[in-house]
Amino acid sequence: MTRFTTTVFACLLLIAFNFSARAEDPKVQMLSANQVAKLDLNGKWSGKRMQYTADKKAYAEIFQYEFDLKQDGDIITGTSTIISANGDFADMKLEGVLIGNKLQFREYAVQNAIRPQGKIWCFKSGELSFARSGDNISLLGATSSYMEIYNYPCSGGETNLSKVDNSSNIAALSSLAASTVETTAESKMNIDVYPNPFVDNANISYSLEKDAKVKVGVYDLEGKMITSLFEGSQNAGSYNLNFNAAKFSTMSGIYIVKLSVDADVYSTQMVQMR
Repeated sequence: MTRFTTTVFACLLLIAFNFSARAEDPKVQMLSANQVAKLDLNGKWSGKRMQYTADKKAYAEIFQYEFDLKQDGDIITGTSTIISANGDFADMKLEGVLIGNKLQFREYAVQNAIRPQGKIWCFKSGELSFARSGDNISLLGATSSYMEIYNYPCSGGETNLSKVDNSSNIAALSSLAASTVETTAESKMNIDVYPNPFVDNANISYSLEKDAKVKVGVYDLEGKMITSLFEGSQNAGSYNLNFNAAKFSTMSGIYIVKLSVDADVYSTQMVQMR
């Protein structure tokens, strides 16, 4: 996404939005972790990247946006391409990991780009959910964006991509009854990180509705655990944990908090500014 150092693009397209309403469309089925595990994610995904205005109440600009993904189990690598209405573009490297029914991803290097004077491209990162509409598979969600250096936040936005050639998933999709929508644990648990982005320390909070066996860890975008914050039994209630990034100064600054509650898995991203 484009970050403007002083002013935004002229002639901005202001479009009111309601992303939650689209996600609740009865024709759209949000997929569970078990359903996502059956999918072949390799190949091109194409759609739109909608950039927020500063107050996040409308879209400032809509970009053409594409992923070209390679899947190795839960690990995702590949490239992204973002193109503005006037033809400015950036090709970026990306990496990610599947956790539950989410793709946690980040862009981390610009391979090729046209950069208008006074503007830079921001790296997108965050979590995208998988959705099905008929025989189509989509990746969608509100995701953050950060400057190429220091991880300073940009305005953020929403991503909505569809798999260009979904023939490899037709058999898997046909096995899912159209009337069956699995209730996903991921949609019921909030993991709050404050501040996010953070500088040195981040506070991680969550609430349990019942007693459970709990694991909380911090992972990188290759799915490797950086540190364990808690493992054991917890009673129903609210909990707060602290993550100190001082020991991990060589990391990218993009971290995943993974929370396991009994058999259910949840995740969210946190970003360190540098």
